[in-house]
Amino acid sequence: MIYRIVLCCVAGLATLLSFRFFYNVYTNDSTWDFVKGVSDLNLNFLKYYTNISNWLVFGVSVAVLADNVKRVRAGEKYGHNRVVPALKFMTTVMIAVTFLVYSTMLENPFTIRYWRNLYNLSCHVFSPVLFVLDFMLFDEHRTVKVYYPVLGLIFPLIYFFYILLLGACIPDFKYPYFFLDVDKYGYGIVGLGVLAFTAGFLIIGYLLWLYDKLIKVNGKWKLVFSRSFQR
Repeated sequence: MIYRIVLCCVAGLATLLSFRFFYNVYTNDSTWDFVKGVSDLNLNFLKYYTNISNWLVFGVSVAVLADNVKRVRAGEKYGHNRVVPALKFMTTVMIAVTFLVYSTMLENPFTIRYWRNLYNLSCHVFSPVLFVLDFMLFDEHRTVKVYYPVLGLIFPLIYFFYILLLGACIPDFKYPYFFLDVDKYGYGIVGLGVLAFTAGFLIIGYLLWLYDKLIKVNGKWKLVFSRSFQR
């Protein structure tokens, strides 16, 4: 429960920063600049996968924490998640991709730039890592259904088509990520990229599904797929 309170605070900060009320200006002294008013804001934050995945993390984290508190107050020792298991798994896959893509394709963790921006750290590193660890450390094992990784494709595919639709309808649309830029690469190349990402989501989903089946039996780690298995 304490861990999930911390997670909700970090995810809440990431959600707040996703609206870009303030941002880091990369000057020599690395000063902070603030949006002067609502009129200075725009709707660009609505097109970033990072922001959408972090909003899901915050919403799911609050729901899980509320249920956790309820169970602890009722005397339950572990407080395993019971409210939105499928949605929590789907969100775990989404936010894991947020971390992996940012750290491998968009930025270099071995540079100062990676570590000095509060928005990037909150949305791409702290919130994703804490949420994935919550799944790995505190969720009950052998509860993830075999079709959950397939369900995990729903939100990413909706997002991909949402961005392509915006690009087709809005003149001079600025794509949020280079690999979705159909104006530069064409629908064929972008489509292949989407297929590659779809395969990546499935791989990550089924790796987490396998992890869910991993339990310690007589001092050895084993994959156990039966819910009725007794240690």
